[in-house]
Amino acid sequence: MSGMRTAGSRLTVRSGVAGVLLLAVLWGIGLPLRAQSNISGKPGLLYIPTAELLDDGTFRIGYFYNPSHYDLRNNNPNAKSNTALRQQSQSIYYFHLAVLPRLEVNLNLFHINGYIPLKERGIGDRQFDIKYGILREKARRPSLAVVLSAPFGIDNSLVTYAVAATKHFSLSKEWETQLTLGIGSPYYFDRSDNRGNDYNIFANYKLHSKNQLPGPYLSGPFGGVKLQYRKAGGVMAEWDSQHLNLGAYATLFRHWTVQAGVINFDQVTVATSFQFGLQKSVKQLVKQTK
Repeated sequence: MSGMRTAGSRLTVRSGVAGVLLLAVLWGIGLPLRAQSNISGKPGLLYIPTAELLDDGTFRIGYFYNPSHYDLRNNNPNAKSNTALRQQSQSIYYFHLAVLPRLEVNLNLFHINGYIPLKERGIGDRQFDIKYGILREKARRPSLAVVLSAPFGIDNSLVTYAVAATKHFSLSKEWETQLTLGIGSPYYFDRSDNRGNDYNIFANYKLHSKNQLPGPYLSGPFGGVKLQYRKAGGVMAEWDSQHLNLGAYATLFRHWTVQAGVINFDQVTVATSFQFGLQKSVKQLVKQTK
């Protein structure tokens, strides 16, 4: 499902994002934000996911800036600046919904910042992921979740296939720490050899190695720790199976989060997201229209 954006499609995506955020603010209801998002929009730190589960009906929309040195699609920093083969930063838009108490779905729109050949422009690469909570966290055990990337994509950039476990530890009434450990599969299924036959989603599925990708994502063990104050802000550190990353986040107005980090002590990333409860929003809207 490859294809990159034009100026018109860029405006459409941003207008849609702004519209959803505006409706949520006008309604003024929903669930308070409980966790910031990772690069693909799932509950997580910077790159890695956690096993935290959102309340049923929670909807999250957001944006993540991925710096050029950690381009998930290209790894040639010396390529000419006027070619798509050089490393470029990416803008990742995401939409995340908890459709059931243990089941969450995630849609990414992946855009390259900078020059894009005309024939490859479009609304952006699309990727669909599923997260399922195997265990909920209890006093003596962590939560456990599995994340799977839909295999019917042709050119997915954030291939996950990972299992994560997360445990919270209370340090005081105001301070809490969160520990996450997990492992990402070094292999994945997709139909990337299916170019030219995009409409047949059942053809040419093959097993590939993540380590053959320009930017392997979650290929091997990963983990992270977060220290948060009153669940309104905190700092975090993670090993994403390739790099050591540091970051911080803050929650504003109970629904809006902003975060920033340094990837591999090298380049800066920034992100933002907005979260609200669809079920409560719809119920309240119905009451207001009666």
